[in-house]
Amino acid sequence: MVQKFWKFFNPVEVVFDAGAVSRLSELVNYQRIVLVTSSGFTKRGVVARIAQSLGDRLIMVLDEVKPNPDVRDIDAQVEKVSNLGPDCIVGLGGGSSIDTAKALSRFLPQADGATLVTHFRNRMPLVDVPALPVIAIPTTAGTGAEVTPFGTVWDFEESKKYSVTGSDLYPVTALLDPELTLGLPMDVTVSSGLDAVSHALESIWNRSASPITLALATRSLQLSLPALKELVDNPASINARGAMMQASLLAGLAISQTRTALAHSISYPLTTHFNLPHGIACSFTLPALLRFNDKVDDGRLHELARGLGHDSVGQLAIELDSLFLLLDVKGAFLRQIAGEEQVTALVGEMFTPGRADNNMRSADVADLESLVRESMLPFWS
Repeated sequence: MVQKFWKFFNPVEVVFDAGAVSRLSELVNYQRIVLVTSSGFTKRGVVARIAQSLGDRLIMVLDEVKPNPDVRDIDAQVEKVSNLGPDCIVGLGGGSSIDTAKALSRFLPQADGATLVTHFRNRMPLVDVPALPVIAIPTTAGTGAEVTPFGTVWDFEESKKYSVTGSDLYPVTALLDPELTLGLPMDVTVSSGLDAVSHALESIWNRSASPITLALATRSLQLSLPALKELVDNPASINARGAMMQASLLAGLAISQTRTALAHSISYPLTTHFNLPHGIACSFTLPALLRFNDKVDDGRLHELARGLGHDSVGQLAIELDSLFLLLDVKGAFLRQIAGEEQVTALVGEMFTPGRADNNMRSADVADLESLVRESMLPFWS
């Protein structure tokens, strides 16, 4: 059964409005703002719109964020900003930009010499000081990072994934402007959208699920599954883009309480070793995991299936299989990974404490290998 004791806390102010990014100055009260984003938003003029809105309150633009931010790159950005005395970090972009903003907000107040490298590799402790406020402006519909208290950073030299976390890393404001997602390439739309689907499902088959997270995640899937199908045929649909942003937000609210589970645990080595897009890496196992967890269902998975219009969990798994075929998850996977044995060789790295043990059904290494093999059957058939 869902845990008898539960609590819910999420302090993020959420603003949803098409075109709202041009009114950023009306929504924030900070005076020394650093904008963290990627170069594409500078080229597309979004940064100029924000700069016009904020005026001289914008003291620096860091438009160097890359997918899956690496600890050394973030350390270099901290050094650039450290002497400017910012009072707020704005993260504009996908999860990588918002995660980078959170890492900056954590490390900028630290004493000189504190870096992500020394903290994560050498376990150097951090000073107990509050992080800088973060304003999150997502431009993809997937990570939900705009409403979570943690950010993912990577160490590709060491083939590791880390998290910056803490209640002070909840963004103070999440600004959702669906117009920002209209130009997303289809591969990014698919990968980020499947990340949102994964978050919703992982929060449902989670040991920390509560009535609130179950409701949020179910509504997220009611929005995301049809919206992703619509975007395949009509990528310019503002209604579908808006639905995906809201689905991502709702799933983010759910995982802000539960965190993720086994699908994400499996995904991490596939991203660090093969640069498999995160949304593909954490979603390709979802149908198999749904069938796996159905063996110990306490009623929540069947309730989810009914809420999504199915008579059984098995029918929902079939819908996911069909959706993945439509979205060409196979193609995205095979562009990065050439053979099944490359994946199964990493099974020993796929059990991530704090993620794998959130799953409602316990799993060992043999289960992980069985799950990934089942998930990859369509890829080489």
